[in-house]
Amino acid sequence: MLERVRKTRAAEHGSALDKALLVLEEITQSAGPVALADLVLRIDLPRQTVHRILQQLVEAGLIMRAPRKDQYMVGPALTRLSVDALTSGCTQVPVRAALRPLVDATGETCNVGILDQDEVVYIERMDGHSPLRVQLQVGSRVPFHCTAIGKLLVANLHKNVRTRMLSAQPLHRFTGATLTNAEALEAAFVQIRSDGFSFNNEEFVDGLTAVAVPVRDESGKVIAGVAVHAPSTRMDRAKAVSLLPTLREVAARISGIWAASAH
Repeated sequence: MLERVRKTRAAEHGSALDKALLVLEEITQSAGPVALADLVLRIDLPRQTVHRILQQLVEAGLIMRAPRKDQYMVGPALTRLSVDALTSGCTQVPVRAALRPLVDATGETCNVGILDQDEVVYIERMDGHSPLRVQLQVGSRVPFHCTAIGKLLVANLHKNVRTRMLSAQPLHRFTGATLTNAEALEAAFVQIRSDGFSFNNEEFVDGLTAVAVPVRDESGKVIAGVAVHAPSTRMDRAKAVSLLPTLREVAARISGIWAASAH
């Protein structure tokens, strides 16, 4: 009720920026594309006003039109801002401290990653104790279709977005286990959503496995992933599943850190 009152006041008395932020808030908090008619109802602004704001946001790249007429979704410029904000936040809040128990418990390398367009960007990373590991750094980019975090994050996107990503460009094969077929990946996404985690079985690098769980925002939306990766000789699927309770505790801790830093 209080949230509704806030939005009504902003809609009635707010500046053009306040109104644009209300539109962005509704779109980013939605699980899928939002129709113009729904935005008008939720924000309680005249249709022509909402339409004008949407046009300006599309021109700025902050939102984009969905395949269906008069529906809108997050755009590339807003995604870039999100990446920059989360990357900046990782340097200002104790995300590394949250990863420490996971590294200590597993002895393996742990990553936090988010989607930026069609790639995963590592925004935090803590190396394990073994000298046998993949040399990736904070800021490194990896494909979405053959990494644990990438598959996890894409699995939780709206179907229209997944379809675009799977058809936008050829899915490169990195190993014999890489999934490069859209139907096979969609089947994997269904399993990931059911399981609540993603397992990478040597799909990006031969001999390397990984397991990832989601980091959610206060609304429950998946915004990032936390992963452990290790040589397959040290972590098979059964071992990965045994790490899920610790992984989920770390993901919840990171979610809390980001939520606190946003207030």
